[in-house]
Order: sequence, then C-alpha cells, then structure tokens
Amino acid sequence: MMMKMKKIYLAAALLALTTAAGAQTMYDAITFSQNNYFGTARSMAMGNAVTALGGDLGSIGINPAGSAVSSFGQFVITPGVVVSAVGSQFSPEGENGYGPVNNMKQAKMTLPNVGMSVTFETGKRYGVKALSFAMLCNQTNNFNYAADAYGTNSRTSKIAEFADAAYGISEIYLPRTSDYNPYDYSDVSWDILTAYNGGMFGPYGWDAEYAGVTESISDNGDYHFVPAPLAQTSSLTKVGSKTDLVMNFGMNISDRVYVGFNLGVPMSHYRFSESFYEAAVNPDLFPIVYEDGDALYTTYFQRGYYNYQYYADMGGIYASLGVIVRPTDNLRLGASIQSPTAMSISETWQYMASTTYSDSYYNDSETSPQGEYSYNLRTPYRASFGAAYTFGKMGVVSVDYEIADYSVMRFSPIHMDRMANDEFLCQNMTNKYFAGVAKNLRVGGEFKVTPAFAVRAGYSMSTSPERWWTDSAGNAVTADDYAMDFYTYFDRVKNLTTPHYYGDVTKSYSAGLGYSSPGSFFMDLAVRLTRYPTTTFSPYYDYNSYDSAGNLLRVQSPRILNFRDLWSGSITFGWRF
Repeated sequence: MMMKMKKIYLAAALLALTTAAGAQTMYDAITFSQNNYFGTARSMAMGNAVTALGGDLGSIGINPAGSAVSSFGQFVITPGVVVSAVGSQFSPEGENGYGPVNNMKQAKMTLPNVGMSVTFETGKRYGVKALSFAMLCNQTNNFNYAADAYGTNSRTSKIAEFADAAYGISEIYLPRTSDYNPYDYSDVSWDILTAYNGGMFGPYGWDAEYAGVTESISDNGDYHFVPAPLAQTSSLTKVGSKTDLVMNFGMNISDRVYVGFNLGVPMSHYRFSESFYEAAVNPDLFPIVYEDGDALYTTYFQRGYYNYQYYADMGGIYASLGVIVRPTDNLRLGASIQSPTAMSISETWQYMASTTYSDSYYNDSETSPQGEYSYNLRTPYRASFGAAYTFGKMGVVSVDYEIADYSVMRFSPIHMDRMANDEFLCQNMTNKYFAGVAKNLRVGGEFKVTPAFAVRAGYSMSTSPERWWTDSAGNAVTADDYAMDFYTYFDRVKNLTTPHYYGDVTKSYSAGLGYSSPGSFFMDLAVRLTRYPTTTFSPYYDYNSYDSAGNLLRVQSPRILNFRDLWSGSITFGWRF
C-alpha cells in the first residue's frame, strides 16, 4: 500500500516538472488508452462477456464476428447516465492523520451506444450463407470524476511551496511587464510564473530566496514559516469520454463459423481541472508589510486560489479481426485481436492564481497564456478470448478473458525529424519498463423468465498495467524514480533487475432486464457499479519548512485519499428488421 501511495503522489509531481504542463507521461498514456466498455444495455448487464456470444451491437466492438451471428438487421439507440461518487479524506501530515470522509457526486448524461446492422442472405446451404454490415458508436470509457477534500494545516502551504520551488531563480526572470513576457522568454515553469505574478510570493534576503504570503519571516531573516492554521481545500474534476466509431463487416460460414472485421475510429475528449484554496483561519496572524518609498503599509492575508486547466482532444484509427466458432449447437468459442491505435492528441492548458487581502488595494491575480501542443500516441494491442454455453432457449452463460500490452505505448512528434534526438526518449523507455500487461476477466449470464422477458447479471475484474522494479542494489524503483534519474539508468550506471505489478484491481458488478416483443421491438435495461482502487494524491510537493522557533520540519505535504465508484445506467431501444 505504501508503494502505491508513493507511486501516485510522485506521478502528480513529475507532471509539474515541465516548463508548461502538457501531459505526455506514462500515466496519461494509460488513461487515454484504457477501455471501460459500455455498449448496449444487454451487453453491459452481462458484464460485456460477449466475445463468444455475438448477435448484439454492443458485442461488435469487442469481437467483430458478433455481427455475423444475427440472421436479421437491427437498429438500436442507448441513452444513459453515469454518476461519479468519490469519497475523500484529507491529512495535513502526509500519510497519517486522515480526517473524515467528504463525499461528492457528479452526474452526466451519455450515449453509450447507437448503431445499425444489415444482413444479406446469399441463398447458399453451405459455405458463406450470409454477409453482414454494421456501423455503430460504442462508448469505451468515461472520465467523469469530481472530488473535494479539505482540512486545516499549520505546517505547510501550497503558496509557500511555490516560493520554495522558485529558490535560486533570479527575480528578473519572473515578472510579466509590457516589455517582457516570461512565459515566452524564460525557462521557468509556468505554474511558478503564474503564482509569482498572482502575488503569491516575493523575494527576501540576498540569495534569490522567496517567501510565500502565507508565511512569516523570522526576526533575523534566517528562515520563514507558516505562522498559524490555514484552511485548505483541494478540488479535482474530470469530464469527457472515449467513443469508438466502428465500421464492421461480418460473414456467416455454414452457421458454424462467423468471421468479422472492424475499422475503428476512436474519438475522445478529456477535461481536467485542479483547484487549490487556502485561507487564513485568523487573518490577523498573517500580516504582510509592503514598502512604498520610505513608508510601510500593513495588510493581512485572507485567502489564495490556484487553478490548472487541461484539455485534450484525441482521434485515431485501428483495425480488429474476430472469429466465433460453434463446435456444438450449445457451445460457442470466440477470439479477437485489435491492433494498436494510431492516435493524435491535441492539448491545451492554462494556469490561474489570485490572492486576497484585508485591504483590497493589494489584491492580485494572474492568468497564464494558453499553452498548446500536439503529438502522436500508439496505444496497446488487445486480444480477447471467450466461451459461451446456451441452455436451449432458457439462457446462456459466458466468460471472457482479455489482455492488453501497455509496454508498446509510444509517444512521437507530429512532424518527425529523423536527424533529431527522440524528444520522447525518457517517456517511451518509462512506458516500456513500467507499463506491462493488463488483464480483464468478464463473466455474464442471461436467464429467460418467459420467452419475452429476461434477467441478466455480470461481473468483471481488471488489473492495472503499472509496474515497479527492483534494481541491482535491491532498491524499489518507481516509474517516477526512473524518469527523474533517467540517464543514470539509460547509461547503465544503475540497472533494473526484477519487475513487480502493484496489484491494483478494478471491479464491476452489473445487472439488467430485457424485453423482446413478438414483433420487431425490444428494450433492455442495465445498471452497473464500477469500483476503482483507492488512490492517494498530493496537491503540492513535499518541501522543507520551519516552525516559529526555527526548527526544521521534515514533514510531508498533505495527502488525500480518494475512494471512487462509478455508477452507470442505460436503456436500449431496438428494432429488428
């Protein structure tokens, strides 16, 4: 557990090391590549254990041969809703002393599936008996997430951490003026520039040293410290989804073998917002002295606000091939393989900072320019295997096993200069060693209560592809450790020896009902609970701080525990023809 906590905290820290905070880390590549299948209400209710089943438009995205199983065409549309439920606990002292749970919910309307298939009989008794064509949109992930955590902290401050991070940077590189834009002409990280120009910290002493407006400076000027409690709030919000537009061709061979091919075009929109607030519990204990000529003016810090907005729009293309075989009338075996997706990603990001004082004259705020960057990402290949057994017209049980190899993920620039060094060398080597194989087990069943009504249930369990290693000295090495010390490993000064998986597991439980009329109309309902592993997040870096007596406090910055559930509900309306 401690290893997992360290991993997730450092991932957030590593992201902020770039001059302007685009994504392009292993963690972002995994986020953009992962599938959490939705589909029709029937396939979702059965845990999407449909590799060997087919006959449903929700199954085609998993196994292209699914379209060839149906002897009829169909049109379906599946509206739905997803509800993110996140419980958060705040600890001001690192990984101890967590406070009460704060629960937050966020609901979004979705369209998990819409599509149509047509079947053409060839008139042959053997061989190719029918051809099928389908076009559909299947949602393959939903990023809906909202979390709020808060507590009181009298040791560290995000504003103070900005000041600590700026240590050693000459102040001439920080201010934005009419003649100088540091976002364009300096190498200073944009979050630090935004915090400085938003009035969050300023210089003192003679050595490019800075103090935050949430700190006091000792009488002798040797150290600075948080003088009194701060009320801190961390908010994270994610919205967006990944949807695959699928063009499908299927073939029925003698009612025993079904073959299918997909050309998939995934489209994804991802929005991430991180906000952090801190306010003085008692502003009188946070005096700020301003010097104007020979005069000194005192005001009092009240609150500070920091926000980071990140947007990513993605599109790509992949191909997949599948087969379903019926060795007996009741048994079906299925398999499919999907190529890596060639994905193009366009990102934008922006920072904002503001500070508020008892005298509003001193209030300040800053919004950074909007950063932009585009690049390519190759995602994992996937392979699914399944078996299904039908009990006449009474029902069916189905089991799937899927693997995806994330170690093949690779970033590349939009315009490759073959004479230049690989700008993504560190990220791609991190992907290779610290992202491994993810496994997904899906089980589903359907029971016909009457010829017209069915009840369904499903379960799925998926593992995380993230790994850590043991080095030749026996030390644990995380992806972040490796990236921070990349060239030491790249030049073989240090060596990785043994990989280990973290063992995180995501579980889903689903159930549903189905109605099939004597005519062409059918309707299905489904509800699913997806329970994600507990994660740990730190809203800012650890840094060395002091107490009012000048004692060095070797404490961690706050930690936040998040417990995430995602509830999904959908209803499919369908017509056969």
